Amino acid sequence: MTTLTGYQGDGFVVLAADSQITEDNLITISTKTPKILTRGKYLIGIVGDSRPGDILAYNWNPPAFKPADDPVQHMGRKVIPSIVRAFSDGNYTWDRADKESGFDYLIAFNGHLFHIACDMSFIQSDYGMYGLGTGGQFAMGYLWAMKDATTEYEWDTDSAQMFLTDAVKCATIFDVNTGLPIQVELQKRG
Repeated sequence: MTTLTGYQGDGFVVLAADSQITEDNLITISTKTPKILTRGKYLIGIVGDSRPGDILAYNWNPPAFKPADDPVQHMGRKVIPSIVRAFSDGNYTWDRADKESGFDYLIAFNGHLFHIACDMSFIQSDYGMYGLGTGGQFAMGYLWAMKDATTEYEWDTDSAQMFLTDAVKCATIFDVNTGLPIQVELQKRG
């Protein structure tokens, strides 16, 4: 699987992921097929099955977002339907009720970050922190500890990039499906 972390700060989003691909007993380190990619003005972190991620990377036409739009309404009315259409156009079908297989995504646009589950539901964390994949719980534990250890709850872009990188490093120690190197991407509002 993988480890993917995300943080939504004041006007920015940071995503960090490992580079290990695990399929059955085969481990591949692949920086040429990143788990975080840019599609238009969207930043996408991919966990799980490769095929739906490939569709998002190469065949998805993300909807335009206007700063005056409500981000939650935009997710429900435009982003989710456009992803479902892209999957259909790409002949990808999945069991939406099977949360043990499939995929999860972190999607950012204009400094807003959402988690999309394999049943195409979406959520936004009150704490602005996310950890997905087989090492996601280790990464979340690290991020939560850093939140309590720092004097300010809101991290700046440098702190967020450092803490998310360290969170994925933590997962590489405790999760056999997570491996170096680490990819880190920043998106700013505007």
